Amino acid sequence: MIFSFAFSLCVAFAVGWLAERLGWLRPKSAWAAAWVGGLPLWAGGIAAALAVILLVALGSIASRLNPKSRDRKGRTALQVLANGLPAALGIALGSPLFFLGAIATAAADTLATEVGARSSTAWHPLKGPVSSGTNAAISLPGTLGLIVGAMLFGLFGLSMGQPVWPVALGGITGAFADTLLGLLEDRLEGWSNDLTNLLATTLGGLFALGLGGWILY
Repeated sequence: MIFSFAFSLCVAFAVGWLAERLGWLRPKSAWAAAWVGGLPLWAGGIAAALAVILLVALGSIASRLNPKSRDRKGRTALQVLANGLPAALGIALGSPLFFLGAIATAAADTLATEVGARSSTAWHPLKGPVSSGTNAAISLPGTLGLIVGAMLFGLFGLSMGQPVWPVALGGITGAFADTLLGLLEDRLEGWSNDLTNLLATTLGGLFALGLGGWILY
């Protein structure tokens, strides 16, 4: 079923407004959700829109279950755009594989952060052993959460006729890239976590697209 562009944006805005009421998004974030959810609904149909909703729901539940989470009150508009806009633009430009790789990256990174915060210790690439929750640190529970998040959307990709492994590996690669890019947040003034997420989801989408092309051709 093909939906008009205006209808898709309106539906996504309504869903974003509901997400605000549920506490999944911060107030005044529905406009961002309209673009992040509306473009996939318009370009990819219901399956693509469900992928976005699954990402938001997964992240919200993981945050609620983590008492240390900074996002227990929902994501801001900038967070929504940083995690979802590359994927939305990718499918609008005709690449469901890029879309899913970027979404898988966002899910993997979210679960790595929220699950990893429960670990007693973590490892930082430059500092060595650190407390869990430290920016750019890696833990075993967080890494397992990362893999689960990426695989979940790899399997979801079957509903959109896309291969599992390029999506899953794109998500894993993008999430690890997010960790490395996170090192710059402490060293470059103006480098924010939103910028890190924006670049990481883009890289995850590109990796999935490139790997998918190599496997198929």
